[in-house]
Amino acid sequence: MGTRTLNSVVVIIVALVAAAAAANASPESSSSFGVGVSAFAFDDAAYSYCDAGFPDDQAYSAVPDAKLEFVQVVVRHGDRTPVHLIPNDNTTWTCDGVDEDIYLRGADQPETNTTGAFKQLIEIPSWNGKYGYANQVWRGTCDVGQLTDRGKFQHRLLGSKLRGIYVDKLGFLSAELNNTDEIYARTTNVWRTKNSAESLLGALWPKRGIAPQTAIPFHTYPKEIETMYGNTDACGKIGTLVSNITNSEQYQAFLKDQGPLMAKLSGIFGVSGKDWENSWDGYVDVLQARQCHGVELPCSDRASISGKVAPKCATAEDSVQVMRNSHYEWAFKYRDHPLSHNYVRLVIGSLLGTLKDQVQEHIAGKTGNLKFALYSGHDTTVAPLVAMLQASNKNMLWPPYASNILFELWKKGDGSRVVRVIYNGQVLKLQPEFEWCDLNACPLDTFYKHLDEYIPENIVAECAK
Repeated sequence: MGTRTLNSVVVIIVALVAAAAAANASPESSSSFGVGVSAFAFDDAAYSYCDAGFPDDQAYSAVPDAKLEFVQVVVRHGDRTPVHLIPNDNTTWTCDGVDEDIYLRGADQPETNTTGAFKQLIEIPSWNGKYGYANQVWRGTCDVGQLTDRGKFQHRLLGSKLRGIYVDKLGFLSAELNNTDEIYARTTNVWRTKNSAESLLGALWPKRGIAPQTAIPFHTYPKEIETMYGNTDACGKIGTLVSNITNSEQYQAFLKDQGPLMAKLSGIFGVSGKDWENSWDGYVDVLQARQCHGVELPCSDRASISGKVAPKCATAEDSVQVMRNSHYEWAFKYRDHPLSHNYVRLVIGSLLGTLKDQVQEHIAGKTGNLKFALYSGHDTTVAPLVAMLQASNKNMLWPPYASNILFELWKKGDGSRVVRVIYNGQVLKLQPEFEWCDLNACPLDTFYKHLDEYIPENIVAECAK
């Protein structure tokens, strides 16, 4: 029996064991993840990592017999440069197509009393190999993990779609933003998420200009207390949980089954270490960022393949399998392992609490004219949210660039309230076996009863357990 066949048998056996364990688990921690990667129903025929789907402002329709009250939008930043660097990278990334002018002004100073405008330019000198740290970064004018011009355009397009719905079709938001009372915006303290929010809101209200009264405040948390992704520095238990998940028999069988591909690519990339051995995240980053821009995939004449040194390149077929491996990995961690419930609770539960409190304060009449809230984050913001909702396999694929979740609060004619959840342009579909509500119009009490299972009462105490 060949190695790959043996590994497949191991995966199937482990999957059967996991499925049996899941059947005996409590509903809170049950797992539907009963197959190996080769048999998993990905439902990825229409998937593109490069571009998320957006709401169709022409086809959009209101919830019947209901009035829109409040909207919360959670997004992933747009297209960006890689965040994982590989040695001897000869690609060129250019980010000089859009200027961002910045200036400082004291809050209590006249509008004309500013420092003047400045522009930030990323410079990678051509003499990097002579005086600089050669072979540490690519060529061009882009920082690591910087939003590209393509990423800015994606969020401008998304903003225009939201304007078509909430301004032009529903008349829910003001056509011109003469003050900022009706909007709340929060981003992580990262360049690409701020620029994504700027792009989206710039298209949602395109004639806003730079008048001080229309400056939209961007709320950010220091990274030490950030809650829009899994903050392992603040909550060490998150790291413990993910280690337990990845050390599980089923996950290790999955890594073993796909080990030859991982060994091939790590050799080509010239990388090593725990992050490159236990996860496919870095491989997706290196390959997909290039494929989205038509950049050649990495090659190396130093890659050792089967003990022989020869020129070797990553292929499009490799990239497809890496993407599928990552879909499998993310669903396993966030949704389908018996520990996923507790993991997601600590990763995103605090943000869920914030979203719920904001709606409750609106209902109680404590938010004034606030109607629209934007949260600009990362794939690690979006994925645990859809996993918490028990999204179908199609919606549990790695969130593409500019992924977007719309949480809409509607008040019906009889006074009851419902929530609609739209993910990447479609009402979010749930796993059939876990379909706890119809997210076309989920009763508010039912919706928040589900969310409450993931909202910690005391995050510090839970992280310390």
